[in-house]
Amino acid sequence: MNSSEAVTVRPAYKVPSGIRPGSFTERLYDGPQGTLVLQYPDLTPELMADITRELSVRRREYLARLRTEQIVERLDLAVRQWLDPDYELRRLAEAWLPVITGYDGEMIRLELKRFFRTFRRKELLRFLDVEFDASEVLDEFRPMKNGGMSRAYGPELLFHVFSGNVPGLPIWSLVMGILLKSANLGKTSSAEPLMAVLFAESLAEVDPALADCLAVLPWKGGNEVLERPVIEAAEAVVAYGSQETVEKLRSRVPGTKRFVSYGHKVSFAMIGQEALTPDRYREIARRLAEDASIYDQQGCLAPHSVFVEEGGAVSPRQFGQLLASEMERYHEKKPRAVLSDEESMAIHAVRQRFEMMSLRGEPAAVYTSRTGTDWTVIYHGRPGFEASPLNRTIHVFACESLESAAEQIRPYREVLQTVGLAVGPDRLEAVAGLLGMYGATRICAVGEMSRTPSGWHHDGRLNLLDLVRWVDLERSVEQDAERYDPDVE
Repeated sequence: MNSSEAVTVRPAYKVPSGIRPGSFTERLYDGPQGTLVLQYPDLTPELMADITRELSVRRREYLARLRTEQIVERLDLAVRQWLDPDYELRRLAEAWLPVITGYDGEMIRLELKRFFRTFRRKELLRFLDVEFDASEVLDEFRPMKNGGMSRAYGPELLFHVFSGNVPGLPIWSLVMGILLKSANLGKTSSAEPLMAVLFAESLAEVDPALADCLAVLPWKGGNEVLERPVIEAAEAVVAYGSQETVEKLRSRVPGTKRFVSYGHKVSFAMIGQEALTPDRYREIARRLAEDASIYDQQGCLAPHSVFVEEGGAVSPRQFGQLLASEMERYHEKKPRAVLSDEESMAIHAVRQRFEMMSLRGEPAAVYTSRTGTDWTVIYHGRPGFEASPLNRTIHVFACESLESAAEQIRPYREVLQTVGLAVGPDRLEAVAGLLGMYGATRICAVGEMSRTPSGWHHDGRLNLLDLVRWVDLERSVEQDAERYDPDVE
């Protein structure tokens, strides 16, 4: 490291004020602006236990006493800072997340801005209203339609295990926990250890006491010695990651504790002939290329395959060629991250498999980037379904009708998530009904696959309601209480 280079030293963790890790390990990242030094605390089971106890105390003394509207206002203030392009922490994130993750800097800048918009006050209130008839049920007992009253309580301590494939995703989980008035401890991924810490710091700028109710810590996943005291202290666990990661963690969480997981999912797109008119097909190809390229297809929302209906102004094969052109155009503006040897080999293997099929006379074609494995479009002349090796690789399947092609997804019911759909209004609900019946949990416009609205049902479930505990105050005790009112004879 040249002594003249700028050096930025940042903690890769956030703990309640008053807790001081004893020692640190440093990790260095070199980028255009100099060197970033991230400090990783040397964690012990004793320190983890101290942190969980402190979080619970801070939560009882402060967060649990706030009303939901007050929490929303504080979150909104923190988020508004992130919408300011000159905000110091935003500029730091935009400078260093591309270095840490390898993702294109302009892509990160645009996607983070879009992502934070979903946490503004009106969006948070909308999110709460989707799940609760009245968000005040988190603050007090509220009358119920069937008589009596009920109140919802979030976990005292919520343990989050984050994945690092999409920058910013941990913020969604932390916001959920804060809205439920839970203390939160999040384990970051080594692939992206920074963004959750920066958000916690921005929250501390708005309300230090609220920020003291959460901790963000990095450690190697599967460390049972470190995780045991956290699991013991937590009332609920939320886990993101591969199915293997999720199941290993699930096996160590007692059945008495709530466990919510978001494992590996597969998304795809469907394009009807009515969307392939001369004035529309290029725009549809451009939007689909963006869906398949954002964050290099690493998120569960990115399409692996697309079904293209015959009968449009361009054939499915021609659409595949158009899509290839748009993938190249997107790559020129926002290049893909550098891959590992293993990732590159996976793309070469799938290219070779379908190139051999084409040579044997089967209805297949492979369109590739000019150099390397920057993007790949694989055309199939008959219906089917293929998972992608990711990193901007997408399969195009020709089909006579979307309704008949929907049968192809039936075997993948348990892992399906988002569908980007482009059809006319006369059959929108019919096609959507088939997709829902076969396992899809979210249907959106092509071009919007990576941008979920507030209040969406993640993997087909409610978000907050999966974590709350309800307490019913029955009508009988209300009536009985009247007998003990000294002012009533």
